[in-house]
Amino acid sequence: MTLWQTIPLAYLAVVTIPLVRIDWKTHKLPNVWVMPGYAALVIAWIGFWMTTGEYPMIPAISAAGYFTFMLLLSYGGGMGMGDVKLAGLLGGAAGLIGVPAAILSPVLAFVAGGVASLVVLILTFSRRSDLPFKQAWAVTKQTRIPFGPFMLLGYWIAMVLPIVASVNY
Repeated sequence: MTLWQTIPLAYLAVVTIPLVRIDWKTHKLPNVWVMPGYAALVIAWIGFWMTTGEYPMIPAISAAGYFTFMLLLSYGGGMGMGDVKLAGLLGGAAGLIGVPAAILSPVLAFVAGGVASLVVLILTFSRRSDLPFKQAWAVTKQTRIPFGPFMLLGYWIAMVLPIVASVNY
């Protein structure tokens, strides 16, 4: 792992736990925690560009793709703008690691978030079975779950999987 890959990784290591705690509590990902990561990302991209002579195309595409996808989902009301901004940061950082990490990070986030949502819906439905079907499945303040922690989980699993896969037992 190069220095340029480590810079955004280190920043995300510092802010992951506070972001998870804040998002679980408030359903918000504050700019004060997310936006400085873009400075770390830009520094890493410039350093990568200066040392290799190549424009960091994969990280740029990954950041733009994840950001745009989440932005489109936010128009439906399912995601907040904090999730959208975090997606760009995670996409750019994962893209610096490589294409597999850039693809795995959002895929794992949606799988983990989907499983958690399914568990919440099943538990909610079983507790509210006396209500009509449509009302029993309604999203309330008690059943909403933040997506930021799952995005960060997907990112960290995508970072650790290549390390685990390369270990010979």
